[in-house]
Amino acid sequence: MNARVESLPPGWALAGVDLGGTKIAVCVADASGVRARRRVPVPLTGDEFTIARTITELVLACCSDAGLAPSSLSAVGVSACGPFVGEPGHLASAAPNLCGGLSKGALLPNRWTRVPIEAPLRQAFGEVVLTNDAQAALLAEHRFGALQGVADCAYLTWSTGIGVGLMLDGRLLRGKSGNAGHAGHSVVPSEATDAGRCACGNESDVESIAGGAALAQRWGADTQSLFAACRQGDPAARARVDRAIDAVADLIYNLIVTLDLGRVAIGGGLFCAQADLLLPALRERVFESARRPGMRGMLTGVRIEPIEDPGRTSELGALALVAPVGWQPAQQSSVIAA
Repeated sequence: MNARVESLPPGWALAGVDLGGTKIAVCVADASGVRARRRVPVPLTGDEFTIARTITELVLACCSDAGLAPSSLSAVGVSACGPFVGEPGHLASAAPNLCGGLSKGALLPNRWTRVPIEAPLRQAFGEVVLTNDAQAALLAEHRFGALQGVADCAYLTWSTGIGVGLMLDGRLLRGKSGNAGHAGHSVVPSEATDAGRCACGNESDVESIAGGAALAQRWGADTQSLFAACRQGDPAARARVDRAIDAVADLIYNLIVTLDLGRVAIGGGLFCAQADLLLPALRERVFESARRPGMRGMLTGVRIEPIEDPGRTSELGALALVAPVGWQPAQQSSVIAA
């Protein structure tokens, strides 16, 4: 994984790319702030280079929208769902929500086992800094948002999948291959009747129980309808949502007591859309109930906080990989969705 870009020439411009499980969001920015944005659904058919080609086209379109020449881009920051596979300079995403070839149970219209990202974008734009989306979001929240001033913290994204970014003693944890924080694929206790299989191949990991893709698949409709039914008192929906909350609460508890964290920020599209229901339930399960009576002293003073805007965090996470330390995220442009 590349080091952060340390210096930029006068008149610099940067691109930020957020590759998630369901959407690609791209922006370009300069010293004055964000100049243009575009967003499209992730294409899941074609060959394994389809996503890289789409990202390239979006970056070029944003440059055109902003009146910037592509050659003016000093670097491209890429926040992508993982895990990553390959060698530095040629890292690809092997995200279960993108690659249908990873598990027999995956309901995706492709047989990809990896999505090349780093090499094709380097060929198109030169300097590319790629990191896990949750790690990038943690950097954004630590610099601009809910984790400011906290040296030992985590960011948890609850969306199509579930991922975690980790910081200890003020240092982002990356791991031997840049994959630190894939706690959504850690296994939690599950009744045999409720054991789900993740698209990665694991059975009863957190993502197979609480990830948006898994919830929709097992409910038989989108998560919005699941939560609407839950709020209306449907017992099956309530049980499904409660099981998801339990799994995520167990994950948060494990992170706090393992790493001695001071704060956990939670974002992601699914969580932010249902935060009024999910946040109090998570806090109750982690801090107030008798579900996990041990190690209560390590929970003293710990806070679980929501982020304000998952789209803003994703964008700023990608830009934080390459933007100067003093740069501020002025918000001038609107999103163009193709």
